Amino acid sequence: MDRPVLFRGLPIFLLALLLLFPGLSVQGASQGLLLWANVVLPTLAPFLICTQCVRAADGVRLLMRPFYPVLGRVFGLSLQGSYILLCGLLCGYPLGAKLCGDAWEQGELSDAEAQYLLAICNHPSPMFLLGYVSGQLPQPVPAWVLLAGLYLPILPLSWLAASRYRFQKGNPAALPGQGARLSLDRILLSSAETMVLIGGYMMLFSILALWLRQLTFLPGQVQALLAGAAEMTTGIHQICQSFPGRSAVPPAVAAAAFGGVSGICQTRGVLGTGLRMENAGWSIRHYVLWKLLHAVLTWGALTLLLQALPLR
Repeated sequence: MDRPVLFRGLPIFLLALLLLFPGLSVQGASQGLLLWANVVLPTLAPFLICTQCVRAADGVRLLMRPFYPVLGRVFGLSLQGSYILLCGLLCGYPLGAKLCGDAWEQGELSDAEAQYLLAICNHPSPMFLLGYVSGQLPQPVPAWVLLAGLYLPILPLSWLAASRYRFQKGNPAALPGQGARLSLDRILLSSAETMVLIGGYMMLFSILALWLRQLTFLPGQVQALLAGAAEMTTGIHQICQSFPGRSAVPPAVAAAAFGGVSGICQTRGVLGTGLRMENAGWSIRHYVLWKLLHAVLTWGALTLLLQALPLR
């Protein structure tokens, strides 16, 4: 079946923009790659390698001993699912999705638990939130406000996702699976492939974010929000420059909660495109809707917190 004309024409249109605005395109690519090299690579790559090493060494049970009683009870996840959720909360995009997809392919998660988990396990890390996002804000905001605004909405999201996928909470037993018996060389190669994938998407969508800044007929705040929807990191920088004072907090953290179209593409990339996933009913559209809902809840929660509390 032939693809739609719009789909076939889009790459030609983008190629034309690259040729018409080479300086702007090079600048956007440079910004994306510098952000990847200076922010994402040093913070995410070590976690990506170590989390896979933990699974390969059968260290999940030992590591999760102090955390599983809480995560298992609150979210009703298996031991493996609790480990993936913890890594997704602490380590940043798209590690949670990658671990979820890997565990499902190895038979360590049921279809229902994997779909439920994907809705709640992929987030920016606290280091990114308190380091990069907090540093971009025009005015300082207490760390607990940022953390509460981003992570508390995960609770209602988990209730909705459990209902949608008919996931029966109650500490389900993990499926036997095959385990993850990978050598360090394989882990390093897999991690490098994932990091290159992330860098490529950050480069492309940073170019797009810079192109959006040239739409001078749009208000500056609208341009910033569009940039945040396209690429999270560069978009947050633009949002914090366009919104005055603490009014920048809700849209900036909401952009982090959504992850941008770039983050969605990264997630789709680490999950793979195999028929097994499609036949099992996995849908990237569901993931996008969960991220949009998370962004809306985050924006609302932070707006209420900043209005209700006498922050100075």
